[in-house]
Amino acid sequence: MVQLDPFVQATQGQPACAAPAPPLLTPEAARHEAHVRVERGTSCAMEGRCEPGGAYRRDPQINERVRTALASDGRFADTSVWVTTSRAWVTLQGCVRGAAQRKSLVAFVASIAGVERVFDALNASTRAAASRK
Repeated sequence: MVQLDPFVQATQGQPACAAPAPPLLTPEAARHEAHVRVERGTSCAMEGRCEPGGAYRRDPQINERVRTALASDGRFADTSVWVTTSRAWVTLQGCVRGAAQRKSLVAFVASIAGVERVFDALNASTRAAASRK
């Protein structure tokens, strides 16, 4: 199996939260994805929409920036969140206390430099929020 996109756990405040599977591809699927990524990069560069090196070049830095920001923000200490970045699009997976924290976390990540889009795949647990009251 091959992992093309950076994937890391940013917070770990909910030990019972099941860890999502990393974005792994079979070697065949990775070759296909590599071809697709080259086509996207060529189109992006020809249209002047991205910097040389393609849309995926900054993904590791963006992923680390998001991880660091979430880990250091006390509002999210009681979450367990994993971050994957592909083409400056960040996917958030894991567990948060409730809908308000989920909305705040997604908005926070969307405001981080370099993040173009945020995909919310978080699970909001109202039971966890109720048990803290």
